[in-house]
Amino acid sequence: MEVKKANSGWLAFLVSGIVAIGYGVLAILLTEKFVDILEIVMRVSGICIAATGVIFLIAAIVRMTKKLPWGLILLEAIALITVGVLSSIYATKALALLVILIGIWSAIIGAFMLLVMARTKNLWNKGFYIVSAILSIVFGVLLIAHPFGFVKWFIIMSGIIALAFGLIMMMFAFAIHRAEKEVKVEVVETSATEEEA
Repeated sequence: MEVKKANSGWLAFLVSGIVAIGYGVLAILLTEKFVDILEIVMRVSGICIAATGVIFLIAAIVRMTKKLPWGLILLEAIALITVGVLSSIYATKALALLVILIGIWSAIIGAFMLLVMARTKNLWNKGFYIVSAILSIVFGVLLIAHPFGFVKWFIIMSGIIALAFGLIMMMFAFAIHRAEKEVKVEVVETSATEEEA
């Protein structure tokens, strides 16, 4: 039973490796398609947001007829419907805006880190944090300057990382499998020796 459990373990690593390699190959070869998929996700998300806005609008109308407070719910409904419709119609621009917002956030975080380090004395491993802050600012500026170009580069990089990870997982799986076979042979040899004795 112990050997079966071990075997299922190495197979899980092997399958993980194959999946990671599959993703890596697809990400590298079909980068443009990945961006298209992200745009489809933005459109579907926009439709869902707009649908939620419609539900809020109905709730606001119901509350209005019952003479209950409805103003805030109506504002939320209008905001949700507007964002949802714009995200659906202008999915590409909405995706670019999202990437730009991530870039702004990254640049602000990096600048804030530098500011904190300038005011903090005796900070352990300061060089590492300075490099991290600068990388965060550079990453943010790249996203802001060319959101779609960087998204494509990021997808390709994720594919390369996935390929490397998948190969490591497969090597690890085969190493475990080989070790299990050696242990199994040792167990069989020990059992045979005990029976002879």
